[in-house]
Amino acid sequence: MQQPRDVLVRFHEIALKGRNQGRFVGQLVDNLRRATVGLGVKRVWSERMLVRMRLDPAADWEPVRERVATVFGGVKFSLAHRVARDYDAIAETVGGLADGRDFDTFRISARRADKRFELTSDELNIRLGDLVRERCSARVDLRHADLDIHVDILPKDAFVYAEEYAGAGGLPVGTGGRVTVLMSGGIDSPVAAWRMMRRGCRVDLVHFHSFPLVEGRSREKARELAEKLNAYQYDTRLLMVPFADLQQQLILSVPGPLRVVAYRRFMVRIAETLARRDGAKALVTGESLGQVSSQTLQNIVTVDEVASMPLLRPLIGMDKQEIIRQAEEIGTFETSILPDEDCCTLFVPRSPSTAVRPEDIARAEAGLDVDGLVQAAADAAEVVEYHAPEAA
Repeated sequence: MQQPRDVLVRFHEIALKGRNQGRFVGQLVDNLRRATVGLGVKRVWSERMLVRMRLDPAADWEPVRERVATVFGGVKFSLAHRVARDYDAIAETVGGLADGRDFDTFRISARRADKRFELTSDELNIRLGDLVRERCSARVDLRHADLDIHVDILPKDAFVYAEEYAGAGGLPVGTGGRVTVLMSGGIDSPVAAWRMMRRGCRVDLVHFHSFPLVEGRSREKARELAEKLNAYQYDTRLLMVPFADLQQQLILSVPGPLRVVAYRRFMVRIAETLARRDGAKALVTGESLGQVSSQTLQNIVTVDEVASMPLLRPLIGMDKQEIIRQAEEIGTFETSILPDEDCCTLFVPRSPSTAVRPEDIARAEAGLDVDGLVQAAADAAEVVEYHAPEAA
């Protein structure tokens, strides 16, 4: 039996998009192409509520599997044997797939998407089940089978496979608009960025640093995190904003207990300026309600006051352990926990206020050239770009 060379990628949420479904499927196809460049994928196309991928004979399945698993929009995928729409050909492939495997129980999961095929799904299940039971002396178990052999009947071909892999779910990146994420070097904000990508957004990253007042490790971490996140969206812009000069001016003008909120208000203003330049429609942070002093409800309200575009917080209801687990799953945790000194911790007072009122911070900012400081910081931003490999 020849090695399987076809990958079937199935989606769910995309199927609910009605007249817009074609745009979402087209983006999924494009993202799968980009994610697997250089891995021996000959062709990617959509067909009857799924996406198909054709592999070169010499393609290595494992790296392809790893890449496909990161592409948002697909919920499950399989490496399948493509056979003729003929029962004997299907039966031969099913028998060959069962041979040499160690299993006590099995099931056949047949789906007849094309009703013109002469056997119904139930008839295929029964006949193929009898074949495997006689051939391998195994018994049928529809709930907890050791081996589940799938048979999909499509209009032009039939497919047989035994393994289904979990996809990334969500919506394809590029279907949900552009957002700008305020990304520290910590655990939370990269997870927030990933969660927005999973909802179809293309994400730009803004990182604030205090170099040269501190070592450049914060900037190095931001670059590493951006590179890891780029594996999920294939084109990423990281904007590195020097914050040290502005931070020193705030120390002279803003009382200690108010400074953390003052820092965050200026970060939001600067990030919004950059977001509007790049066509982003919203800002995103990694804040979780009550996690630290700056993330109390009152302080969040005071920070939001300076934003004129939506400020989204996808982690707002998650606790730290939930965020850590997701950071581990997406591959950013080990980088995030590396030591550094970010621009907030450098000048954080011992007792920051947990309830900064807008009128109090406004008085502290009254003597500052807010617009000038914001513009100067935005203009000084360094842009670093990351891209997926292009086809040769």
